[in-house]
Amino acid sequence: MMIVVAQIIGFAGVGLFLLSYQLKKRQQIVWVSFFSNVFYVLQYLLLGAFSGAIMDTLATVASFFAARKNAPHLKKYTKQLAFLSVLMIAVIGIAIAIIRKDFIELLPIVGGIFQTLGLWCDDEQLIRKLGLCGAPFWLVYNFISQAYGATLGSVLAIISIIVSLVRYRKK
Repeated sequence: MMIVVAQIIGFAGVGLFLLSYQLKKRQQIVWVSFFSNVFYVLQYLLLGAFSGAIMDTLATVASFFAARKNAPHLKKYTKQLAFLSVLMIAVIGIAIAIIRKDFIELLPIVGGIFQTLGLWCDDEQLIRKLGLCGAPFWLVYNFISQAYGATLGSVLAIISIIVSLVRYRKK
């Protein structure tokens, strides 16, 4: 029963993730991505895919700060916060991979770094391009982790990002 609940939660995360890249404005992309990450964290926890849960928890925190990067108290620290976000994902992810002695744990690190970097960008097309770079890493991790909702979401995300890149391309 828990696996069914996990898959349903994963599909909800997928829906939000797909929606995020179809939105036009950066702020909308980042906030919808934030809520998508929350659903993914829940799914990974229910499936026992702890590396994915940790990486998406870090991505959720990074999304929150990225969405608020223009707030007066954060604006002057944008570059440092972006660097810290990526550094946290890399260090914690590598530590998990070393502890678990499993190369597959490196995949969400790479995917998370690309997607997190994108959230800090001001250019919506660059956000999408970096998301496209990270999606294949999550695709493989999700499939191996049996997170089938997230696996389908990764495939659909790649398609969705490509569609949005074409849709919003500068003429």
